[in-house]
Amino acid sequence: MKKQIFWILVCLAGLSFSFGLADDTGYSTNAIGIPNFLPDPPYVNGSILVQAKSNSDGTIQTLSDINAAIGAEVTRDYGTVGISGLSLIALPDTISVPDAIRYYSGNPAVAYAEPDYYVRALKTPDDPQFWRQWGLSNTGTPFKENTSPGLSGADISALHGWNETTATHGTIIAVLDTGVDIGHPDLAKNLWSSSESGTILHGINILEDKPVEPWDDYGHGTHCAGVIGMIGNNGEGGTGVAWNTTIMPIKVLNYFGNGKLSDLAFGMAYATMHDASVISCSFGGEYSRVMEDIIRQSPALFVCSAGNNEVDLNRYPQYPACYNLSNVIAVVATDAQDHLSDFSNYGNRTVHVGAPGSDIYSTIPSRYSYTPLFEDPTFSEENFTLTGNWTRNPGTMPGEPVSLQGVLPEDLFHDTYSIEMNKTVLIPDDTGKIPYLVWDIKSDFWGSLVIEYSNGVVNWTPLWDYTAYFEEDDWRQLFIPCNSWYSDPSYKVRFSYQPFNGVIKNDFSIRNIMIGYRGEVIKPEYGYMSGTSMAAPMVSGMAGLIKGIEPDLTAEEVKQVIMDTTDPLPSLQERTITGGRVNLSTAQKSLKKDDIIPLYPGWNHVSVPSRLKEGYDTAQIFASVNSSGHSVLVYVNNSTGYKTLSMNDPVVPLQGYWVYSTSTMAVPVRFSDQIKPFSREIQAGWSSVGGWMETDISAKETFHSLMNTWSYATGYDAVVQQYEEPIIRGGTGNQSDERPIQPYHGYWLYCSQNGTYQAGFG
Repeated sequence: MKKQIFWILVCLAGLSFSFGLADDTGYSTNAIGIPNFLPDPPYVNGSILVQAKSNSDGTIQTLSDINAAIGAEVTRDYGTVGISGLSLIALPDTISVPDAIRYYSGNPAVAYAEPDYYVRALKTPDDPQFWRQWGLSNTGTPFKENTSPGLSGADISALHGWNETTATHGTIIAVLDTGVDIGHPDLAKNLWSSSESGTILHGINILEDKPVEPWDDYGHGTHCAGVIGMIGNNGEGGTGVAWNTTIMPIKVLNYFGNGKLSDLAFGMAYATMHDASVISCSFGGEYSRVMEDIIRQSPALFVCSAGNNEVDLNRYPQYPACYNLSNVIAVVATDAQDHLSDFSNYGNRTVHVGAPGSDIYSTIPSRYSYTPLFEDPTFSEENFTLTGNWTRNPGTMPGEPVSLQGVLPEDLFHDTYSIEMNKTVLIPDDTGKIPYLVWDIKSDFWGSLVIEYSNGVVNWTPLWDYTAYFEEDDWRQLFIPCNSWYSDPSYKVRFSYQPFNGVIKNDFSIRNIMIGYRGEVIKPEYGYMSGTSMAAPMVSGMAGLIKGIEPDLTAEEVKQVIMDTTDPLPSLQERTITGGRVNLSTAQKSLKKDDIIPLYPGWNHVSVPSRLKEGYDTAQIFASVNSSGHSVLVYVNNSTGYKTLSMNDPVVPLQGYWVYSTSTMAVPVRFSDQIKPFSREIQAGWSSVGGWMETDISAKETFHSLMNTWSYATGYDAVVQQYEEPIIRGGTGNQSDERPIQPYHGYWLYCSQNGTYQAGFG
């Protein structure tokens, strides 16, 4: 089974500031006195964030004299993304960050000042096939190799929700993360684009000074984006919560998940300024006044992961999940058994809902072709100098390149294996393209990787400097976009690997080191990841679909819809505010202001769940449907077959009707105020029936009056114009009779003998 590279395509579980848990009996404070459990939060030396006060007339007080007095200067003005008065200040070498915080905080023109904290990704050890996506549809069957089956129904009820809509209808969902694989065929058509820089870009890369695409060089952002909006029903890969949507990638984290508060803040403001209605935040850490102010001022809904430290956020809050703001919804992770995921944080006063977050299948960065500026698949001595005990292995398939395998002895102690290019590579300056450093890796060891570059004149400059457990039992293509060194006319690179003593395996291999321009996707990739980082985009996709149905809803109202329609779970009682896991179908149905029969393009098998009001109880209710000449049909029995309804024929409960529509529309219905029991005689064989409740109830309960005479019930999915998997009396998994019979839907029901189908509970 293919595993993921833990040091780059690892199962990420939320993004967080670096930290170590404080003693359970107390907490520390950060640089501005806010309690937190991060005893020594790292921040950028040489810069801080400063918010100027507003004057009585609404103008912003100037800080130029204050800056000049200590030799500081503004390096980023957040007014360009709508946050007036906020600046990133570069400090002189003569003043420390704590001293600068005190200096600015003591000035009457300053509202507050705080460090520019580092941020980092948290990790929890971690298709084209929909059956793997248990969070959307959990059938109680295996969803992953060598993993126990899930619990049937332990999902967000996406299949039923998609009968309402699969599109967000223009709603923009921003993903603040490590970027997105812009060319992934299961994402590309769902990505936002802008040409404000003069170049068409599919988001923003805040880590770069020049306008470049927000390519994902880590994997986390691509996975989160896929959970939200993998393209659905396209015959490729899996599907997102929203099949058709607009995802705005905002790259604020680097190649191994690290970043800065100043970049996150700019990304939040950028998303707000560019009309994102939902902002998916799979990161967390300590309190920041800057972040809180930006969220408070935004009309967007911020969907935030609760984090993965197994702690109670009531005692040890993390942010932005714990901001007590009406437009913040915090999410814990659940597993395929509807339990709270073992890594997930929680909090019955701080975290709102649960969503699937363990073993979530989604997109990861694809394998691409490249036009090489440099390549040597043989690792010749002319081009490379090797240091350490490398073994040269020829390819086993035609055209497969040579690979280098490091032989790592058991008694090795911090030895270093290196691969150094012997000459620089000339980079043309007239193409306008960004070069990439690319390589393939296959490995299983614990150690560090350092990748450096040099223009042949200055000393080596680090590109990567990362320590982790390396694990990948199949070749994986990795890359670094060379944006930061593109200005150099030529350069060379050096790879250095240092395995650690103790846990050492004899499998570390590399091949295909190349510098070149990116081409086309040659293999779309998918994989599993776990974490509240996966749970948050599940809710972000839901929020987008809800907003698409009701675009006038505020962030607070969307949040309330999600919270009010959760499925209560014992595992989330006293662990979240609602005590429940989100339910897409229930949330969407709650938006209906009237009783309606939903119709979709093509044939629809429909029913009414109760008696209709007199005068509104005939086929006349379908008069407004553009049927393109098709009649309303009712199935009488096995010998008679179908009958065409006239406009004056009655429409009654417990009966299924076939209606053709050329468009998506809603047929309003009015129910009778008279409460009378109703039933129907069912003949042996097939019948077209409907349910008798305005909410979902199980097939077992719906057909209880038929006892053991019924065998199968099969619904018709009008959205995709195909039959659903049958429900079987006494069945299991996705054929279980615990599956619901949906109101307003028609079903084919097979009975072995005649019986009476009676409305009402048994």
